[in-house]
Amino acid sequence: MPQRPRLHAPIILLLCALSGCTVYGACGNRDCPDDAQVADAVRANLDQYPELRPPNFIYVQTHSHVVTLHGQVSSDYERETAEDVALHTPGVVRVINLVGLYYIGR
Repeated sequence: MPQRPRLHAPIILLLCALSGCTVYGACGNRDCPDDAQVADAVRANLDQYPELRPPNFIYVQTHSHVVTLHGQVSSDYERETAEDVALHTPGVVRVINLVGLYYIGR
């Protein structure tokens, strides 16, 4: 007699995933309100460094206290400074630095 495929595990995983959406809401975690505060704090700290101001620009996104930096700066030093400032902001657990360098055409 052929055995029926076991569908229990995929169904259970699907139900757990769906229930997680209702428990945690659209943000995907319970820290969403804190993420906005962490992002604001990172932006405020970055604003304290004149070398990171325009013409440089850095965008800050936060999810589960992990900060992602996007944008462009003119040197590796500025890129590393932005990462260091973000990493030392209270509430930040990790920084993903996607900041690029301007092409100056040397």
